[in-house]
Amino acid sequence: MKALIKIFLFIIFAGSLLVLNAQKKDYSKEPGYFDYGDLSSFESEDSGTEVYLEEHLLKMVAKMTSKEDQNLSSLIGDLKLVRVNRFEIEAKNDAKIKNKILGLEKELISKNWDKIVRHKSKGESADIYIKTLGDNRVCGLVVMSYTNNKEAVFVNIMGNIDMDKIGQLSEKFDIPGLGDAYKKPKEKTKK
Repeated sequence: MKALIKIFLFIIFAGSLLVLNAQKKDYSKEPGYFDYGDLSSFESEDSGTEVYLEEHLLKMVAKMTSKEDQNLSSLIGDLKLVRVNRFEIEAKNDAKIKNKILGLEKELISKNWDKIVRHKSKGESADIYIKTLGDNRVCGLVVMSYTNNKEAVFVNIMGNIDMDKIGQLSEKFDIPGLGDAYKKPKEKTKK
């Protein structure tokens, strides 16, 4: 638990340095990058979270976690960028955010991203896409999650992504949608 607190304090400190120094690298040309466009018009004024961790910060976090969790350290060290936008949705924006997500889905497909998970239930949806390189290495991951009149989450992770370890990233940093996609399905019990 102490290690996790240290990591979060470091991320907050590093994030403040990032804001002061501005973005150093243009990731938009990288194959695993996906631009959601401007999401601010959908956000509620009451609540929202943005995470933007660039490669140099991820390498520092990987180094800090290497003694506690080698698998997680390896996964984080191979990443180039982690972006998360999580925000509450006002009821008036409900239809607009659904349309935005549909447009983004079409764009992902047109740019040769592969949908690997689609979850829908009453009032909720979550989609996970991956971008692979010619040798089938995963270089990008996109998660779009939505709950009616409640919240939306947009995640883009890029770099050399180990799909077997990605659930750990979700658990450690509370990135919605990632962990659920990689949990083993529960066996049905006989009645």
